[in-house]
Amino acid sequence: MATQTVEDSSRSGRRRTSVGSLLKP
Repeated sequence: MATQTVEDSSRSGRRRTSVGSLLKP
């Protein structure tokens, strides 16, 4: 899951906050 989160944040970047907030919890 860590790899997916990093890849998503690198691809979207600004979307990391939205995706990370939903995937973090």
